[in-house]
Amino acid sequence: MSSGQTRAWGRPAHMDHTEAIAEAARRGNVGAVRDWLANGGAADAAKPNGTTLLELACMSSRPSCASVAEMLCAAGARVDDARADGRCPLKFAAFYGAVDTVRVLLRYGAPINDAFGNGGSALHHAVTTNWWSQYSTGNPWPIARAKTAASMGHQGVVRLLLKHGAAVNAALFSKNVTPLMTAARFSGFGSLGVVRELLAFGADLDAVTVGGRNAERVARMVLQKAIYTGEGIPENPESCRRPGAVEAFLALLGEVRAAGSWRPRPRARPAVDL
Repeated sequence: MSSGQTRAWGRPAHMDHTEAIAEAARRGNVGAVRDWLANGGAADAAKPNGTTLLELACMSSRPSCASVAEMLCAAGARVDDARADGRCPLKFAAFYGAVDTVRVLLRYGAPINDAFGNGGSALHHAVTTNWWSQYSTGNPWPIARAKTAASMGHQGVVRLLLKHGAAVNAALFSKNVTPLMTAARFSGFGSLGVVRELLAFGADLDAVTVGGRNAERVARMVLQKAIYTGEGIPENPESCRRPGAVEAFLALLGEVRAAGSWRPRPRARPAVDL
């Protein structure tokens, strides 16, 4: 067989089985993953760097990747398997805006408020969806989509997590940063829909970072950034802002503060149909 020929699933001849199935999971190749499992392949198989098939399927919002995640979970892939830095399948899916995959993981019992490490909870990650410069460089499809996105954050994922019991005021261990503060940090490109979801579930306007800044003060610091007039999301969205974006964020928080409607409410039982 020549080097240009392919084997099962269109696998290049130079690829070993693990590398090939990892690529299939990343691309959402349902048939290849189904064949892998049917032939005794491990649902928790991983690349040499430790990235599992389930994690790879979570690193894209392709609809077929959610189907791959479903198959892997049904075959016993661990949804609670976290890396040393705290990253886990649910956080990957939230960060990549894969709402259908998030729904699958929650149905299989993924820990929603796991915030081990300084990467934050899944809710923190959902607030920063489309931060494409932080996406895996070996995964061009979600990067291309994120570059042309209208805003950062995924309202559907945020809503789903909150309805399923995500702690709206969960804070990073080292800096005491809540999801609302994270939204403030990226308010130059953030989705106001995301902010409305957080506020509707009682995001605390008076919570402060270890430096003593609440979300409004964090956003006012963003006002000092340069104006961005390009298309989509820039490589470094922390270094600039769209005209009027931060002002709109501050106006929304000001309205909610004036109305007094942001006060944290008792945690409701999850009310989401998965």
